[in-house]
Amino acid sequence: MAPITGRASRLTQGVRRGGRSLGGAVVRRTWAWAERIGAITSDAPHGHRFAHLGAGVRIGFPVGCLYGTEWICLGDGTLVGSQVTMTAGMFPGLDLGPDPVLRVGRGCVVGRGTHIVAHESVTIGDHVFIAPHVYITDQNHGYADPHAPIGGQPPRNRPVSVGDGCWIGAGAVILPGARLGRNVAVAAGAVVRGEFPDHCLIGGVPARVLRRYVPGSGWHSTSNPEEDAVTANDQVIPIMIVGDSISHGSSGDWTWRYRLWRHLRHQAVDLDLVGPKDTLDNIRTEEVGDDDDTYADPDFDRDHDAQWGRPYVTEKDEIEAKTREHDPAYLLVLLGINDLFWYGVEPPQFEANLREFIANARRGRPGVAIALGTVLQCQKAVDDAAFGARVAGSNERLRAVAADLDSPAEPVVVAETAAEFVAGEHTWDGTHPNPNGEIRIASAFADVLADRFGIGARYPRPYPDLPPVAPHAKASID
Repeated sequence: MAPITGRASRLTQGVRRGGRSLGGAVVRRTWAWAERIGAITSDAPHGHRFAHLGAGVRIGFPVGCLYGTEWICLGDGTLVGSQVTMTAGMFPGLDLGPDPVLRVGRGCVVGRGTHIVAHESVTIGDHVFIAPHVYITDQNHGYADPHAPIGGQPPRNRPVSVGDGCWIGAGAVILPGARLGRNVAVAAGAVVRGEFPDHCLIGGVPARVLRRYVPGSGWHSTSNPEEDAVTANDQVIPIMIVGDSISHGSSGDWTWRYRLWRHLRHQAVDLDLVGPKDTLDNIRTEEVGDDDDTYADPDFDRDHDAQWGRPYVTEKDEIEAKTREHDPAYLLVLLGINDLFWYGVEPPQFEANLREFIANARRGRPGVAIALGTVLQCQKAVDDAAFGARVAGSNERLRAVAADLDSPAEPVVVAETAAEFVAGEHTWDGTHPNPNGEIRIASAFADVLADRFGIGARYPRPYPDLPPVAPHAKASID
């Protein structure tokens, strides 16, 4: 057949162009129709049963992975882009209990290709704008067992909270345990863990505060020349351990302070233990208050604020000066047994003293994060039911105070130090921890630092069975 040339060729090409144009128009109109019809709204949920789907909600088509909707709440007026994944639970068909697991507030925008994966609790406030391709989750795989594949190890959940009015830039990752205050701007590509206050700009890997708003004086950079000396060391975390003899330790001990320091350093956490002391109590003499440095292993940061016999009753009046002088970012507090045993404090007064302690600690160091250890079981609490009830009652008060005073700007959390501590197995004299007790105290604080603040990782289980301190280390020399 002869080739088509001239006028016939031009006619053929025009037909082809017209066909492509017409075909393109048909595809675009069909796609627009599919987007309109395929969108999920409160009026057209398309078979999905949400815990709550507010008025004016729209989830764009094509939808990403969407399951566990019975535990997902979307507030009024929230717009979700196309190809967004929102899931509750690890896979479909789970029973996650009576309460929602993923909550998105009113008037939010969730950008295209974003993933929000909730297992325990992801809460996003009102009027939060999330740019495309953000990843938010409250679960990571554990990696404590070096011999098992990480993907097969038990996962760990830590709730995530994003405050009202936040902006999360494209490609950011919000990790388990992250807590953002109100109106926090997250830079594109940031990896966010830990807790951040209201009205700040954060960015980087891991994210840190770049600018913050101070009422009355406006926005301030944290990286200006005047602050170079501070920002050069801003990854060092100052921690002060406040306690009594259980934290002070005595001749020959490792101490739980040592166990926690070693654990965090193993996790590559750059910490600085601070406080007015660095010694043990010399238990080998009759004299009260004569310290020594006979640690079982002295090779750690030994600074602390612990003293034999100390109660909240007296420390509440001293903590302000100490936090002001030593400027800790975190207080790890384990007090209370002396209040109950030596001072006869009842739970209501225990609560009042604890509240005063927290107020004074904050006055000395505004913004300090406080982890309160629960009062440990001692042998007297086992043998004396009334005393045991006072210990339990004081711990309930401690938990209630933490829940009442906790905030993103000034966190107060509970380290459940008593949860795995048994006086008959984990003390050397009915009160003071042996090496196996030290590990259990350290693990409770390590867990809360990891879960709430993204510092390090939870303490690995199962625990090793450690030998006791050599008897001669505590033998009297008087």
